[in-house]
Amino acid sequence: MTADHSQDDAAPVVLITDCDMGPADLERAAVEAGGHRLVVADCRTEDDVVEAVRASGAVGLLVQYAPITRAVLAACPGVRALFRYGVGMDNVDVDAARELGVVARNVPDYGSAEVADHAVTLLLSLLRGVPAWSSATARGEWPARGDLPEPLELRECTLGLLGFGAIAREVGARARAFGMTVLAHDPFVAAADVEAAGARPVAFEELWRESTAVSVHAPLTEGTRGVVDARALGLMAPGSFLVNTARAGLVDRGALEGALVSGHLAGAGLDVWWTEPADPQDPLVRDPRVLLTPHVAWLSPGSVRRLRSSAASRLVDVLREV
Repeated sequence: MTADHSQDDAAPVVLITDCDMGPADLERAAVEAGGHRLVVADCRTEDDVVEAVRASGAVGLLVQYAPITRAVLAACPGVRALFRYGVGMDNVDVDAARELGVVARNVPDYGSAEVADHAVTLLLSLLRGVPAWSSATARGEWPARGDLPEPLELRECTLGLLGFGAIAREVGARARAFGMTVLAHDPFVAAADVEAAGARPVAFEELWRESTAVSVHAPLTEGTRGVVDARALGLMAPGSFLVNTARAGLVDRGALEGALVSGHLAGAGLDVWWTEPADPQDPLVRDPRVLLTPHVAWLSPGSVRRLRSSAASRLVDVLREV
């Protein structure tokens, strides 16, 4: 654990529990500007977090992957607020934080454009058969023919969006630029708002029945876990596609594997995995119809800067108020 002693040692401490994005210069600038002192740790377990908080006397946390459980929060009563690097709060017990009076927030707006770009990149690659055609070309098949997928006309395709938040809306705008029809299902967004954003609101079943491809953009909750199941995938026309840049747990892995094995699903583009990192020997990883990237949809030089600066500055702002 490292501390910056350029600030007054009596200043309240903000602790970075863990971060794999490089030196903490951006956080340090924001934290010190707010009159706090930054301490950087490398926590992997609950015990690591508790030890680091107690050693530093931290009142605020910046968290990436470290587990912030009820037990951790209860053992660290001096912590008043925390921000997680990213959108998902999977490793933070938000209910426990609320009950214990700890402000727990994410950074939802640092990389929406990047995730939308990445989702559409996966989508277009699948619809145009890029992975299969690239592999065939590398094997010396020129021009490639045979059993390879026939590239689809984008203007004849329909994209279904499961969830219609900020990222999904940007995905829809990009898809419409290619002439695609865009459908959306989100029980928490008014139909008029969906229509105003250029998509057609549909029921859950209709989304799957009418879409050439579905792109998943829902939060992972107990109510949405496994929502993309065998029934949903079975409603799609044979030869359809699935894209997921949200959370792996939204998709029933067995259902996805079964749909690929049966040939009902023509391919999947995934930026998230059920247990990260993915096992290179996993049959799904080795399936040429699965286009897989290592949870980098959010990544760009700009998004990293925005994420780190925003998390630190917003945490300092909250600490002034609580």
